[in-house]
Amino acid sequence: MSVLTHMRRSFLTGLAIMLPLVLTIWLFALVFAPIQRFVTRPVIALLRWAGVGALLDIPGAEVAAGLIGLVLTGMFIYLVGLAGSNIIGRSVVKALDNLALSIPLVKSIYGSARQFLETFGTSQRTTFQGVVLIEYPRLGIYTIGLVTSETAGEAQDLTSGQLVNVFVPTTPNPTSGVLVMAPREALIPLKMTVEEALRLVVSGGIVVPESGDRVVAIAGEES
Repeated sequence: MSVLTHMRRSFLTGLAIMLPLVLTIWLFALVFAPIQRFVTRPVIALLRWAGVGALLDIPGAEVAAGLIGLVLTGMFIYLVGLAGSNIIGRSVVKALDNLALSIPLVKSIYGSARQFLETFGTSQRTTFQGVVLIEYPRLGIYTIGLVTSETAGEAQDLTSGQLVNVFVPTTPNPTSGVLVMAPREALIPLKMTVEEALRLVVSGGIVVPESGDRVVAIAGEES
């Protein structure tokens, strides 16, 4: 093995180890920044107003104030969710939802975010019915597909045999992809879970799930 090959392999291995950690820290920083700006500063101002501002001079007090802001943000999100779970709260949420979707510039961003959460935020068991291999974009080339449902309506009426709706996610962003309507017999069921399939897609094939003994049935297929 040449020195260049050894260095390349070691670099890629180190990248695969470090990338998840760096992305996790980056996401936490991304979430913590607005909390620090809009929650932690009022907490600090409140402590000073209460006459206990001297506590902020203690080493690590700023970090503690940030953690308090994070906890308060979590409590606020919980209370919003709690309020939105009753009849009155759902009515208010629906009204705000309709308002956001009526604003020209906002509705495109808000609508896309809501669609993303509705698709990938629900249980994978109810959103996707299984993982399959499908020959796409041409015969002899296989890709991972997520079965959503049986094809119905005009598309099914104009074709022979039962079609199945398959969502083909893209790498490294699995929230985008294409919808393929394929004959059931053209699909190869896989034993991996939807979560394992998404990890495989996101990693570009680096994170490969181990084979299991799970039983898989394609949409509409008798088990």
